[in-house]
Amino acid sequence: MRKLIQFLVIVVVLTLVEYLLITQAATLFLISSLIIQLCGVVIAIRLLLFDQRNTSSKVAWIAVIFVIPVLGTISYLVFGRNPATRRFTTAQVIEKEKLIEAIHAIPNNTHEKMPRLSKRIAHLTSIEPIKGNKIEVLTNGEETFPVLLDALRKAENHIHIQYYIFKTDEISTEIRDILVERAKAGVEVRFMFDGLGSSKLKKDFLKPLTDVGVEIHAFDPITSPWIVRTANLRNHRKIVVIDGQIGFTGGLNIGEEYRSNTPDFRVWRDTHLKITGQAVIELQESFLNDWIYMENRKGAADKFINEAGLKQYFSPVDMGDEWAQVIYGGPYDKEKWVRDSMLDLIDSAKESVWIVSPYFVPDEEALAVIRRVAMSGIDVRVIIPGKGDRGISFHGSNAYVKTMLEAGAKMYAYQDDSFVHAKAMLVDGTHAAVGTANFDVRSFRLNHELMVFLYDESEALRHLNRDFKKDFEDSRLFTMKDMEEKTRTTRIKEVLSSLLSPIL
Repeated sequence: MRKLIQFLVIVVVLTLVEYLLITQAATLFLISSLIIQLCGVVIAIRLLLFDQRNTSSKVAWIAVIFVIPVLGTISYLVFGRNPATRRFTTAQVIEKEKLIEAIHAIPNNTHEKMPRLSKRIAHLTSIEPIKGNKIEVLTNGEETFPVLLDALRKAENHIHIQYYIFKTDEISTEIRDILVERAKAGVEVRFMFDGLGSSKLKKDFLKPLTDVGVEIHAFDPITSPWIVRTANLRNHRKIVVIDGQIGFTGGLNIGEEYRSNTPDFRVWRDTHLKITGQAVIELQESFLNDWIYMENRKGAADKFINEAGLKQYFSPVDMGDEWAQVIYGGPYDKEKWVRDSMLDLIDSAKESVWIVSPYFVPDEEALAVIRRVAMSGIDVRVIIPGKGDRGISFHGSNAYVKTMLEAGAKMYAYQDDSFVHAKAMLVDGTHAAVGTANFDVRSFRLNHELMVFLYDESEALRHLNRDFKKDFEDSRLFTMKDMEEKTRTTRIKEVLSSLLSPIL
């Protein structure tokens, strides 16, 4: 009888609540809408008066909030909060400082004869170039994956692997199984992936790794409303370090599309690097910096920076005579090291600046620098996709074509049945930057990124030169006539995408 009474009470309460929701729905909707719009006004005032981010980002968010108040305000609360306000735990701060201090105390062969531009970037970032490397440019998945798989299979001590996107298809499974096999053989394996970019990775796929003792971290996963503020701040780096001697980084994630094996694009054009030698230390530093951030515990860095750890993880041998300067940064840094280093590289040009990027959505400063260089008579060429993988980014990139043409730059659209995903810059044929950062606001301000700067004559630079010339041949040159013939619909799409570019 008692349970029956409880059940009836619950039914009555639920019925009353349902009745109120039905009869008062309009009123409740109006009240909630007004509250959200009031929040939007408060947010807009705060952005204008107290927020330190760049003006274009502020204007874009205010426009979104006032044009679509409810959706815009909710979007801001999820995606728009200033990363500068992020607070870290004591363990995260102290362990990072310990790691960086220990690594930067390691003697290297940097000396006064280092390339002139690298000195400038070193002053800017406090990251010096390192000699003693062999740099190999790997074009597309057909060159990258065989070399990567072979190096993974030969690992003897440790494998550190980090990707923005790690899928669950054929190539992903092959790499996972190699990691399992090496872990069984006694190799330390640490596996990290972005918590949003690789959100489809499930426990079933990862279980073979955890069963053999592989340590795994999802970088800033979106698992609760309390950490949703990281949703728009993603780790876009792609890093593999093997035995502290071999490193990989560049544009390729792990998935079948990256070896041109999906129906969406005939060719997936990408660029990756294999580094052997002293600069692997910097790739290792970037990986472990993210790793101990996710460990978030006292003593997380100790294993890597004690005497045995430094010997195990930071003792690469000279493998060549090439310079490499690994610059990494993210949204929580006070300065935008990756973007500013790329702009220094552009600003150093005497003859040419060649850029390839899947997303060309520069912020105000980057656009001003590259347009000024083009107007100064430098041969500026930019390759963007002829067919996009995301509508807003594709139209956002095309929105900047006309202003670049007006500055005297040459703008190219890659093949319209393929996708160009490479992130590379070549200046005067003698300096270059290759890595994970697109030439867009997201990579400059919102993502954790990494670029490798290369200097002087080398096979790597000659390889990049050949690739750029081939890409120019495979691309279509934009003309002012193309700009005049755009449909009204296309123009509207580009204007809207351009407006949203500071917050993409």
